[in-house]
Amino acid sequence: MLKTSDLIGFPILCADEKNFIGEVKDAILDLDSCRLSGLIIDYGSIIHYTRVIDFNSIYGISKNEVIVKFKKNIQQIKNFKLNEKFMKKSEKIVGVEVVENEGKLLGFIKDVIFEEKSGNILGFILTNGVIDDIFNGMEILPLDGPIVFNKNKFIISRNSRKSILKNIGGLKKLLELEQ
Repeated sequence: MLKTSDLIGFPILCADEKNFIGEVKDAILDLDSCRLSGLIIDYGSIIHYTRVIDFNSIYGISKNEVIVKFKKNIQQIKNFKLNEKFMKKSEKIVGVEVVENEGKLLGFIKDVIFEEKSGNILGFILTNGVIDDIFNGMEILPLDGPIVFNKNKFIISRNSRKSILKNIGGLKKLLELEQ
């Protein structure tokens, strides 16, 4: 399990040439199928280009690098099929409101949690601001119910709201002020 923010800056290694070819700049999320569809990378040694690696072309992701099987799997962005309705860069997801279907604001997306072997999105880390995060801790919204992305908002059902994991860390928990 990794967060998309963990990937930023990871070196990209090519297995067929056994050398460094770039570093991760962002992740592309497919909100329709709820998975990572690719990585945006800074590619090249002297002259840098922005390129994309389809997630299916990734051989493996470890705790400190991404391995691509073949150099030929690195594509220009214009050749990558990016459907703006369903696919977003992770940087465009961060800060998006999460609301209950009745309109109640639950927080804002801080990060995306995914499974590194399959690319499946497991959930979202929510924030209510730095001070609230420090005092109360983070919240995690598992991806176990319907989530609709509509007009730059994530809309979840009341049942999905009940599955939010609260107080992941925070001073309240550390000082045992909350049971």
